[in-house]
Parts: sequence; C-alpha cells; structure tokens
Amino acid sequence: MSSEVLSSAVIRGTLWMVLATGFQATASGFVRKLSFEFGVFDLLFFFSSINAVLLLPMAMRLSRGSFAGVKKRSGLYLVRGFLSFGGMYASFYAYSVMDIANVQSLLFTVPLFTILLAGLLLGEYVGLRGWLSCAIRFCGALIIVRPGIIPMNPGALAALASAFAFAAANIAIRKLGSTESPIMITMISNTIIAVCSVVPAAMNWVTPTWAQVPWILMMGLLFMGAMVCLTFSIREADARIVQTINFLRLPWAVLVGWVMFSELPDIWTWVGAAIIFLGAYDVLRRETGGKRKA
Repeated sequence: MSSEVLSSAVIRGTLWMVLATGFQATASGFVRKLSFEFGVFDLLFFFSSINAVLLLPMAMRLSRGSFAGVKKRSGLYLVRGFLSFGGMYASFYAYSVMDIANVQSLLFTVPLFTILLAGLLLGEYVGLRGWLSCAIRFCGALIIVRPGIIPMNPGALAALASAFAFAAANIAIRKLGSTESPIMITMISNTIIAVCSVVPAAMNWVTPTWAQVPWILMMGLLFMGAMVCLTFSIREADARIVQTINFLRLPWAVLVGWVMFSELPDIWTWVGAAIIFLGAYDVLRRETGGKRKA
C-alpha cells in the first residue's frame, strides 16, 4: 500500500474517531443522569433497542450479501456482541457511581489493550517506538488513577474491565470490517445487547415517564452515532492507530460533566492526559507520514 493511500486512510479513520469520542462522551452524561432513576440493565436495554430499531431500515438497504455474511461469520458477530455487552454493562455501572471524567480517564487504557491484542491476535506491526508510546500512555494513565493514593473502588474496576472488553471488541470489528458493513456490524451488536439485557431489566423494570423519554432517546441516538463512527474508524485504519485518538474523550467528558453536573477533574487528570496525548501524537504523526519504524 502506497504512503499516500495509507495516509488518507489514517486521516479518515482519525476523523471518524473524533466524532465517535464526542458522541460517546456526551452519551455518557445522559447515562449518568438517567442512572439516578433507572438500573443499569434498564439503560442497556433502552439504548440497544433504540439503536437496533433505528439501524434496521439502513441494514435492509444493504445487499443480500451482507445478510449472507452474517450467517457465514456468525461466530465472530456473536463474540463481538457479547464483548460489547460486557463492556457496555461495566461502563454504564462505572458512570452510575463515578464522575464522567474519571471513568473516561480509566477508559484511556482501551488503546493499551487494543495495541496488545492487535499485535498478538492480528499480527499488526507495533515496533519499538510503538511499544514506547504505549508505555508513555500507560504512565499517563497511572498518574490519573494514582494507585495506592486513590483507593480502587468497584466503579474503577468496572471501568478497567470495560476497557479490556472494548479493546477485544475492537479486534473483532477489525476482523469483521474487512468484509462486513459497519451498519450491519453495529445493528447485530446492539441486537445481542438487547437480548442479553431484556430479562434482567424486566426483573426490576422502571417504566419511563414522558419527561424521561427525550433523554432516553438522545442517549440511544448518541451511542448509535458513536458505535457507527467507531466501526467506520477501525475499518479505515489499524485499530492501534485510531485508538490513539481516544484521548479526546477527556476534554469532551470534562465539558459534559461541567455543563450537566458541575464536575471538574483535578490537576493530575490533566497532567496524565497530556502525557497520554504525547504518546498518541507520536504514533499518529509517524503513521500519517506513511512510515513504520522499528
């Protein structure tokens, strides 16, 4: 692949990821607000059902080959769906008990897990500088989390578990995205999440009021936008590259947390985020230049 084509693909993947981070961070604010009134499984069922229904008309316009692909690669679709369910459940729980910016900061470990899994499972090139950038970002994450100084709580552990599940789901997207439609991938994933959450949601069901319906719809629309943009992003470029743009979730999350809940992170969160940005920028700069260095 020529350097011009590679650079163009990375830029497109980056732009899709920028949109995904904005949608995802804003949706997390709606999750936090709604978590005061609904259980986690209720919220999972709401968002996944809304997404599946909205994406169905788009999926119906796809070629018959897209539906044949679902049957042919059903195992990978199921794996991606279950991983997304686990990641979404853990992240929703974390949002319900922690500030948005803190959860998003812990989710910065997604690129670390993605790089590791992409290298081990997909054979994607990492190289010495790639691993060095990964180590720099890990140090930034440690500054944000400050283990031993700030006690780990169930919300923080849930956020880390969510990060690993999302990273593994990204690898499944990468495998599916080579042949499958992003719309189909996202719709099937949401359908699986809805099926997995419907029974536990029904056990503690809370019927939404008319005043709550717009918030629920916006949450579903924003998450749908984030998942579609994420799928397009990873299809365009290596997962380890576009995941470096995840640092944008922090400024988005800070803005949402401040506007909706008057939450602001401390100085160490910003220091750690700056270090993560430096590591991410190094990878992005090298890849957009079409060069891979050991």
